Amino acid sequence: MVNVVNDDNGHDPAVVVVMLQGTPSWEFHFWVHLVDLARLRSLRHANWTALRSVQIGEDGAGTPVHWSINDDILTALIGPDDETWHLAISMPLDTLDRLAQEAANLLPPPEPPTPYPGQLEIF
Repeated sequence: MVNVVNDDNGHDPAVVVVMLQGTPSWEFHFWVHLVDLARLRSLRHANWTALRSVQIGEDGAGTPVHWSINDDILTALIGPDDETWHLAISMPLDTLDRLAQEAANLLPPPEPPTPYPGQLEIF
């Protein structure tokens, strides 16, 4: 299960809580800023065999979460960096697609383009 909700207890309204659950064996919550949600697509290029990962979000203790993909498996590495992590959670790669879809539902709609790009609209 993938669920993205606004963090009503936080000080920043742009921070959301992501809840991932692999029933019935595990559940993982992490907090992420809406700005970082746009970086989700870059996870497709975070291939562990190329020693690449992307840091997106923090767990409840403020520990960074590093993400990587290896053999169509998405892995969250929770720890100070992607090599000295404390906990790793592996999940199907389609979790990334579901997470991106849930996050897109929280993003504000794009503003309509200005009639005169590059110019201020005064009237």
